[in-house]
Amino acid sequence: MKRPLHVLLLVFAVMLPSAVDAHHGVASVGIAGPEGPGAAIETASSLTLPRNTLFFMLKNEHASFAKYGFAEPENKEYLSFCNAAVGFGVMPWLALYFFQPYNIKHQDSLGTTSGFADTSVMLNFGFKYDEGFRLNPEKESIDELEDWHFSAFVSSSVPVGGTDLVDRRGGFWAPDMQGGFGSPSLGAGVAATKVFAGDFTYLGELSSQYFIEHEYSFTTYQFGTELRLNNALVYKAFGKGVFRTDVLAEVNLLNLMRDKEMDAAGKMKELDASGGLIAYASAGVRLYWGRVSAGFGAKKAFLSFLNEGEDQQGSEGLEDFRLMFTLSTTVGL
Repeated sequence: MKRPLHVLLLVFAVMLPSAVDAHHGVASVGIAGPEGPGAAIETASSLTLPRNTLFFMLKNEHASFAKYGFAEPENKEYLSFCNAAVGFGVMPWLALYFFQPYNIKHQDSLGTTSGFADTSVMLNFGFKYDEGFRLNPEKESIDELEDWHFSAFVSSSVPVGGTDLVDRRGGFWAPDMQGGFGSPSLGAGVAATKVFAGDFTYLGELSSQYFIEHEYSFTTYQFGTELRLNNALVYKAFGKGVFRTDVLAEVNLLNLMRDKEMDAAGKMKELDASGGLIAYASAGVRLYWGRVSAGFGAKKAFLSFLNEGEDQQGSEGLEDFRLMFTLSTTVGL
């Protein structure tokens, strides 16, 4: 039985993996509902919001880190990335999103830093393949939503987070523990979504984020460019009326370039013990009740090739675990 796109619930899974020093998060977009394609926790979906639809989301990701003797007494203990998002369907093939993070970071002996991080703005362009490439139409039946769908998205952060925060000893926090970047960071990516065998959804995403050099009051620093390759498989385990339960598995690859810092000669120098390649495995469940959805997930690195990894702590790939929770809903105008 065919039904129009307006039956869909947007499940916006904001992607908040952090960089090698676990200092920040980025965002990606997903859409799913009681019927139609599923959505992952980390991997972006390519489906866009229906026209004149508002989207609201809250997400939290908590990372707890392994501690090592060489980092005593200043081991990073945990980081909690909170994010609120508002989206709007401008056209069936164009959606606009705003993200406002609030981060909490704790480092032994130095205390806790918390506050609003940099605001982000994202544009998401959606298209599909159905006897040729075309922009997403105004309405699609459930059958039509099983076509290959693609998207291209671009984003930019607006530097509003604090960059001169001090620890309990009165010294400046390191750049990765500050609230913001001080300069915009630019992102771009592509995503693909496809339903197989009725109840299985594949999602793939390739994205990158570039950080502009910033002159802090205590140093000049540039975070390394990030490249992400995410893949997910979602299975519709139960569905009846407005209720639905999905289970999902993901493999998330993250390649981090080295951070750079200005040396005494005034030149930007690549830093040791920064950057590397990490592979994560994620598993989760997503529950639907009409226009409301809640997602729960856990994430763990199963491979990591960190540059000078023996000297890194509190870094991406060195977590004991990451726990994720999302809650979202949509409102048609």
